[in-house]
Amino acid sequence: MKKSLSILLMSIIFLSGIILSQDGRPQYKISNERAGVYIGDIIIELFPYVAPLHVANFDSLVSISFYDSTAWHRVVPNFVIQGGDPNSKHGPRSSWGEGDSTQTTVPAEFSKVSHRKGIIGAARDTDINSATSQFYINTVNNTGLDGRYTAYGIVIEGMDVVHDIENSPRDNNDNPLEKIEMFISKIGVNESIPDIPELLEPADNAVGIMPSTNLVWGNVEEAVLTFLEIALDSNFTNIVFADSFAVTSGNTIAQSNGIEFGRVKYFWRVRSNNGAKFSDYSETRSFTSSIQAPTLIAPENTATNISTSPLLEWTPVEGAVSYRLQIAHTLPSFTESRIVFDESGITEPQKQIENLAANTRHYWRVFGETEEYEGPNSIVWLFTTAPATSVEDDETKPNEFYLFQNYPNPFNPESIIKIQIAENTYTVLKIFDITGREIQTLINKQLEPGIYEINFDASDLTSGIYYYRLETDFYSQTRKMILLK
Repeated sequence: MKKSLSILLMSIIFLSGIILSQDGRPQYKISNERAGVYIGDIIIELFPYVAPLHVANFDSLVSISFYDSTAWHRVVPNFVIQGGDPNSKHGPRSSWGEGDSTQTTVPAEFSKVSHRKGIIGAARDTDINSATSQFYINTVNNTGLDGRYTAYGIVIEGMDVVHDIENSPRDNNDNPLEKIEMFISKIGVNESIPDIPELLEPADNAVGIMPSTNLVWGNVEEAVLTFLEIALDSNFTNIVFADSFAVTSGNTIAQSNGIEFGRVKYFWRVRSNNGAKFSDYSETRSFTSSIQAPTLIAPENTATNISTSPLLEWTPVEGAVSYRLQIAHTLPSFTESRIVFDESGITEPQKQIENLAANTRHYWRVFGETEEYEGPNSIVWLFTTAPATSVEDDETKPNEFYLFQNYPNPFNPESIIKIQIAENTYTVLKIFDITGREIQTLINKQLEPGIYEINFDASDLTSGIYYYRLETDFYSQTRKMILLK
């Protein structure tokens, strides 16, 4: 029998919510008395579009004077004030806030409405569907409650009274030492329609838009939500993305989710909602998505023993007039210090590279370019160049040993050390700090005649003067280099 009555009551609440949403935001006056002395009124408006069940439940309780003589039983400075528990009418203080298990519960109606200062929310226990008559008013912005509690109204007048209650002397349970009673009456309906939001970015007919590009519009003061739609047609019959966004201070910024690369044209618009009624739609703007990213072909990802002068290849991109190629060594960070090749305006989907460092990991990526913008980069691939090899031709065989000055110098954090070996010999190349302490061994093996380039990475070292020393069976030499971070 109780279950049937509960279902009937919820049906009545739902129908009431529909009526309320058609009428606008219902208004209520909360008169407050501390120890029987009037301290002021709080005027609130509720959001029947956002939370019709909670609004209808609140309205039905007000209609039977349920809240009259209930207390604000929990006051937490810089957080909330909470009240509406039937136990606080005549029950012992120890029971205030515990609720009445016979009350009908209201299912959660979570939304994007943000729990900013003045927003009214439904109190509950650990069960998200356990809200009854108790409610709270946020005394500060409490965005940590967003998406976890149902927001269903806002204070439009009397926040000074809210703060007076908030700062009442209280016990260890945050219960005011003097009882503060509320008396709630319905005083009308706000049938206003919110203003139309203004679209800000990107400009109409923008090109090169990516999914990460922000769509920006101005917030409307009386609104609590704005709604974004992105479609493939100006009539919005083929919508690819639609969502609501909380209205806070400043503008609303949303990423252009739902779009695809490939120069696809999209249309977008927004409208605002004040918790009950919608504004008209904003103007409609269009944008065209970016060209696609190139797909790398060769050398294959993680390939090893690649020539120091490799041919890099990638797929052509529709709409691209040229390409930008970047190569970084050692780490795929593409910071200025790690980039060893960066060229734009490459007209073919390939590029022959010359004189990369031997025996070194190289990371590379490619961007498509149009006359108006640079498209997204490809995924990053890796290849490792082959070790330096000896010179087989006697005519080009070095005739003397030599340790070249490192380059660049000063450097940060990597530099190339070039050595020249004239005879087959055991070779050692080491790095030392200014005190003579050995830092790293770069070569320690037999080498055949030839010219070798060795990459030295000083990422883990501090700025200062360092020395590098070459020792063979026939030659030794030390040079100075400067690490400048």
